[in-house]
Amino acid sequence: MSLFNDYTSLYVKVLLPLYLPKEYTYRIPQEFNEEVAVGKRVVVQFGKKKIYTALIVEIDDKPPTEYQAKYVLSILDSVPLVSENQLKFWRWISRYYMCTWGEVMNAALPNGLKLQSETKIELLADANLEELELDPRELLIIEALKQAGSLTIDEVSAITNSKGSFKLIHSLYEKNVVLIREELQERYKPKVKRYIRMSEDYTSDEKRLHELFTQLEHKKALQLNVVMRMLSEDPSHEGVDKNEFIKTHGLSPSSVKTLVRNGVLEEFERVIDRIQYEGDEAFRVNELTEAQAEVYGQITSWFEEKEVVLLHGATSSGKTHVYIQLIEDCIQRGEQVLYLLPEISLTTQLIRRIQAYFGEQVLVNHSKFNNNERLEIWEKIRSKEASVLLAPRSGIFMPFDNLGLIIVDEEHENTYKQNEPAPRYNARDCSIVLGQITGANVLLGSATPSVESMHNAKSEKYGLVRLNNRFSGVTEPSFEVVNMRDEKKRRMNKGLFSSVLLDRMEKTIANKEQVILFLNRKGYVPITECNECSWSPRCIHCDITLTYYRKENRLRCHFCGYNIQPISQCPACGNTDMKMVGYGTERVESELVHLLPDARIQRLDYETTRTKSAFANIISAFEKGDIDVLVGTQMLTKGLDFDGLSLVGILDADHALNFPDFRAFERSFQLFTQVGGRAGRREKQGHVIIQANQPEHQVIQDVVGGEYAEFFDREVEERQKFHYPPFSRLIRITIKHKDYLHTEKAADMLAHLIRPKLGAMMLGPEEPYITKIRGLFIRQMLIKIAPPMSLKGVKLELQAKLDIFKQNKDYKQVRVIVDVDP
Repeated sequence: MSLFNDYTSLYVKVLLPLYLPKEYTYRIPQEFNEEVAVGKRVVVQFGKKKIYTALIVEIDDKPPTEYQAKYVLSILDSVPLVSENQLKFWRWISRYYMCTWGEVMNAALPNGLKLQSETKIELLADANLEELELDPRELLIIEALKQAGSLTIDEVSAITNSKGSFKLIHSLYEKNVVLIREELQERYKPKVKRYIRMSEDYTSDEKRLHELFTQLEHKKALQLNVVMRMLSEDPSHEGVDKNEFIKTHGLSPSSVKTLVRNGVLEEFERVIDRIQYEGDEAFRVNELTEAQAEVYGQITSWFEEKEVVLLHGATSSGKTHVYIQLIEDCIQRGEQVLYLLPEISLTTQLIRRIQAYFGEQVLVNHSKFNNNERLEIWEKIRSKEASVLLAPRSGIFMPFDNLGLIIVDEEHENTYKQNEPAPRYNARDCSIVLGQITGANVLLGSATPSVESMHNAKSEKYGLVRLNNRFSGVTEPSFEVVNMRDEKKRRMNKGLFSSVLLDRMEKTIANKEQVILFLNRKGYVPITECNECSWSPRCIHCDITLTYYRKENRLRCHFCGYNIQPISQCPACGNTDMKMVGYGTERVESELVHLLPDARIQRLDYETTRTKSAFANIISAFEKGDIDVLVGTQMLTKGLDFDGLSLVGILDADHALNFPDFRAFERSFQLFTQVGGRAGRREKQGHVIIQANQPEHQVIQDVVGGEYAEFFDREVEERQKFHYPPFSRLIRITIKHKDYLHTEKAADMLAHLIRPKLGAMMLGPEEPYITKIRGLFIRQMLIKIAPPMSLKGVKLELQAKLDIFKQNKDYKQVRVIVDVDP
């Protein structure tokens, strides 16, 4: 109930899903006073004509002093859609990650809840068409308006087959022929199916039903068959899926249609659930081993002292079994669980296990769901129809009412970090804050914890629990490192494949076992080069060479999609001898077909998993033994478990190690350990072969020895020496513009503003590894904030300088991106 009476003039501060530095104030019509509440959506006009859905974040009886408040047009919700805890969480994200509250709202709410107006045109009733000189395309628009009543801008463009539709509409408006208005779009559409059932006239009157049988059995056998099937299939007369009913029993659609028309059958629509349960009966049982039970007890004990616990569990140690037990505890207490996964579409096996155990209490949300599916998941979580949500990073925005546990599985994964657009949040770090706001415990799990998380655990900020042994006594895989320089010198290799790896692959396949080959580069070859002058085709929009894709026979840019036909003659020197340099997953697959002609080979990368179910289909085929060799990118590291897999090959370890980033060694250690951990996850010991030009590299030796502790200690020492996380916080500032010199000038100007106060902590401005993407040149600055400097104070100072920079008219078109914890 409202705190204000019916006659008070109320004003509300609202969030708009736009890049606005502050909230905007609107006036509430007095008839809405009893309905107004924080967290409800309202329809407002922003600007001259646009209409948006906004969210109430504050109610007051004082009008704004800077402008006259417009009236709220309507209130959409009967109860608040967003809770106080959610708003508190959104506010924290906007402040910490230096973005607007509206940008957080835009990321948090499903599109189906964000109504936005659409421009429509209508024919004026009193338009005097006979006296006007009209263009033929204008006449087309008028005729279409007479038929349809109103048209959208897109519809006008389609009718006129012209990009100049705005000019035509403006011309008709100036001639007083059309009216232009804004109409609110409802984005959510419930999924409906058509059902049929026997009409009540026949189900409630046996005599009439008997007469129907007599009437049909003489001349209308097909219709009689439909009626008999209907009575047998639907004895309770609740209705059956029309299409499924016809298809299953091989019935005549025209007979069904006739029976509906004659009133014998009743046809109706029913709203159905888009979210379907998909479990696997094989995973119904969850019995903890002695080691898992001990770890479970340690975690529950830690939760009495700490809000966050890190579970460092070896690959194939059975961390999921421990998670399931903790989830079950929460459900019994009536609490909800958020189970975060780095890439939900890549973890089909784990999803099947969780759904099998908890049934329809589990919901799954991922990026390939459409807007309607996402909205239905939101509503099920808000109404507490579901207790467990498996989700990617966006799961932190779901409207949990009684959150008891947040599990962040594979917490080290960089896909928990959102890069574009704002907010550029890290879901792992946000989960910890969400846990503090809601009172939920947070469990971070990984076989290769991030340096930051392990540092926090060792500093006793988090609880720390270890699960060292593989599940059911499975032996750790053996590792072997092959020196590719030596292989090439002795000419024993065949392309990217060492003699050791090829020999082992042949034996593995002969034993009816499976192989995974890991190469974190997609495409056929990354570089096409002239043999004479070394010229390479590059993207015209990005500072990057074009990758060759053999299947489509195109050279393509990974960033913007620009593509061209393969080059047969060098445009620089005229030479026709063009060579292909390097390997991608497509080339690995192609060469394996020739080297292992009898093997069944499949590729798993972005190109082969674009459709909604492609990844699941490939994984299912590998599980069933229908694939001998699976070639893939880092998708292969995502918690997969295969009975028949005994050999893993890491094809080019040097590529990851040599990447210019302070986390390159950490990511390499994690990638190699995780993909190697896929091997030998049952009775037989697996084998991992790492091919490298630097076999003596310390990171490779740490992976081979399973020496996480040694790797961590050395990495921490390096980072402390050079002031990198976890011993500092980083803020990266990126400047983008289409003109090279203007970008450089803007970066220098911004650096000049920042340097007096923050210069000692600042690196740059400088060109990044890739200097141009999608037509925009790039400069970057990095600010390192180490104790005793205040992160909050640095952000305030930086924001003040950014505000000054944005006021400079010369740099209005320059894009400045602030990324906290990049």
